[in-house]
Amino acid sequence: MCARNTRLVQALRPRYEGDVDFFEVRADTREGQALLTRFGMPGTHGLVVLDRQGQVIWRSFGHDATPEKVEAVLQQAIR
Repeated sequence: MCARNTRLVQALRPRYEGDVDFFEVRADTREGQALLTRFGMPGTHGLVVLDRQGQVIWRSFGHDATPEKVEAVLQQAIR
């Protein structure tokens, strides 16, 4: 994750503790590359939100995620 997305996630993490699991994936590892492929991420900067069944409900590529958008998606995911 890039520094901008890392800060965004760090800001949201305390509000969703216990409801959302946050994972950072390093794209420069074999595991990271496999996850990027699995979730259809075209590059190294982005966010993916999964529902409780592990299905992708939202993706953000690059730096287009705003805190408000990510929070709205997280609210949807924990319903």
